[in-house]
Amino acid sequence: MRTLRVAACVLAAGRSTRFREALEERGEEPVSKLVYPVAGKPMVAWVVERASRVVDELLVGLGYDAGLVWDVVRQHATVPARPVLNDPVDVPMARTAANLLRRSDADVSLILAGDQPTVTAETMRRLAETAAEHGASVLDRGAPNEEVSGDDLLGHGPPLALRKDVVPEFLETIEELAADVRGPNALNLNPVLRECGLAFRVVPPRDDAELLNVNTPDELPEVERALLRSD
Repeated sequence: MRTLRVAACVLAAGRSTRFREALEERGEEPVSKLVYPVAGKPMVAWVVERASRVVDELLVGLGYDAGLVWDVVRQHATVPARPVLNDPVDVPMARTAANLLRRSDADVSLILAGDQPTVTAETMRRLAETAAEHGASVLDRGAPNEEVSGDDLLGHGPPLALRKDVVPEFLETIEELAADVRGPNALNLNPVLRECGLAFRVVPPRDDAELLNVNTPDELPEVERALLRSD
């Protein structure tokens, strides 16, 4: 895999609204989920450390709590890392992805979510290798075939990987869709996957734990169990 240059584009710009509100209800300090401790480390540290085993460079999309998140990234990255600050900070996830992809000159760009700490380094590697061969890959979340496009990608999102030659098409779709939306939750990556016209080769997860997203503290016990099993 090291014959190709691979970059990780880490989505770490969100406000974590639901997570903060749930912490307040529990009487805890309302902090970003990305810096909240999970199995002994800040959540985004798991993503950074695992990606560092696979890629040549980390590009980290920052927005809310940029300083706190970037401090964690710097402490845990073992490959070169670059911050990419959203301006303004209040942009959709797809716009954060676009900002990162424009700055990546890698052969393969691996798009990772900072709140998906259970995705293993091995799965990241398989996504990058698959994209290098087929153009685009995505973690399988129930796709009907091994290569899917359009509405067969319903429910899919990060992690995914794009070969350099297909990135312009992906970026063009983001621009087209983002022109009509406003606000941080208005456009995630699923509509982009479905509308961009690319065929994505699906990569099966190692187990169901890799499909976990963290939105509230109530989901952390399951995530912690998965992390302690896999690391």
